[in-house]
Amino acid sequence: MEKYQWMIKRFKRFIKKLFHIEKEFLTSKKDESYFNSIIIMDKTPNEDCLNEKDFVEVIYRNQSYWAIFNCPCGCKNVISLPLQKNHNPHWRLDHSFEGKPTLYPSVWQNKGCMSHFWVINGEIEWCGNTGVKPWIAEPNYYKKPIR
Repeated sequence: MEKYQWMIKRFKRFIKKLFHIEKEFLTSKKDESYFNSIIIMDKTPNEDCLNEKDFVEVIYRNQSYWAIFNCPCGCKNVISLPLQKNHNPHWRLDHSFEGKPTLYPSVWQNKGCMSHFWVINGEIEWCGNTGVKPWIAEPNYYKKPIR
């Protein structure tokens, strides 16, 4: 595992530079990530059964359907991301060697807290434009008038 650490560090540096990530969410223990594992379920869990740092992957008939977790900013919103390729948009969930989640692309809430972050190897990497509405921060991408 140690031989891959340099690749992981370089990848994180690349992502930070590419997406202008300003700060990183760190837990108190160095070996502990925000999401330490992926909980596999065959049904969508009730929101009140979801603990703060639970990351749930819903798999039905051997196909990934949803990634479900609480917003890491602490606003208590439950984030449900589709993993099916026939959904638009959809996310890709990768499992690390340690069983920690990595999501592609980033997660940007367009309601409520407006958090914008990456989940990389179980850690939360905050983007510099978190708290800003996506269509205001990236008007050319969204092609919506700024209000």
